[in-house]
Amino acid sequence: MKSEAFIGWDVGGAHLKMAHVDVTGKIITAHQFPAPIWQGLHILHDALTQAKKYIPAASKHAFTTTAELSDIFSDRRSGIDELVTRISATLNKDSIRFYAGRAGWIEADMTDLYFNDIASANWHATASFIAERINAGILVDIGSTTTDIIPFAAGKLLNQGYTDFERLSCQELVYTGIVRTPVMAIAEYVPLDGVLRPVVAEHFATMADVYRLTGELQEQDDMMTTADGAGKSIMDSTRRLARMFAVDIDEHENTDMWINTAKSIAEAQFEKIRQAFDQISLNMPAKADSIIIGAGAGRYLAHKLAQESGFSFMDFAELLDTSEEMKPHAARSAAAVAVAQLARSSA
Repeated sequence: MKSEAFIGWDVGGAHLKMAHVDVTGKIITAHQFPAPIWQGLHILHDALTQAKKYIPAASKHAFTTTAELSDIFSDRRSGIDELVTRISATLNKDSIRFYAGRAGWIEADMTDLYFNDIASANWHATASFIAERINAGILVDIGSTTTDIIPFAAGKLLNQGYTDFERLSCQELVYTGIVRTPVMAIAEYVPLDGVLRPVVAEHFATMADVYRLTGELQEQDDMMTTADGAGKSIMDSTRRLARMFAVDIDEHENTDMWINTAKSIAEAQFEKIRQAFDQISLNMPAKADSIIIGAGAGRYLAHKLAQESGFSFMDFAELLDTSEEMKPHAARSAAAVAVAQLARSSA
């Protein structure tokens, strides 16, 4: 009899992430697929179909989702219902469970009764997995769109909020990420050529443009289309960033000034995260170890946060049994890995 595999899924509004964990807890593979669900639910079907190529026949599937927030759905409840229907039609319904955080595991037929617990519970899965392995610390998971900051100690999560509304209010959720966040959401004024200049309130550029210019955005995390649908070269990103200041440039433009401006915008985003982190860190027990566990595509910012805050740092990948080649893929898909591991533990 073959051992069952545990497949963790994190269904986001922009990406689908999956991780294959064997019965011993080893991460066999982890993948991220572009899935901008706001363009239509066929996008999710296509991503699931592509991901199925990496799934062994005998598998149990554990899902967490944030895609129900997409404006393609009228509300979260209908979003969860539609997602469950689509997922169940693609995979074996009897092999699927949904992670509902404080409510535990929910079968596909029962999700409507627990939609508020299932909605956007991926942070809970990641933090719970970490809290089983580290005595105390703060998870800082920075993705393409959002940042989660979750304190934990003695095996328990110390979060004050649970829903997105509650977590936004107490800064455990910061709606900023390294790819999709519009530049206009970061700052109203930014230094440009030594002078503080106003930023145009238009969706001309995203933080992906900023981090392409700073050299910090990895190609494998650069999956979303650009604000204008054009290319992703340095000059393309420079042109879009310049438009944020109502400036036109040509292909012969010296990009040094714009790279410096990009660094200023990146620093403004980092400051937003740091302010939230400083607030959350006040909830840590006085004697707790000062460690940040960084996860997500933007965990390099979590590392910087640790350096500037006097905390030690651990990459999420260091907690995993997997190959060196697979570690960065697993770290950017932390919630998928975590929910697979939690499913394995509960089996």
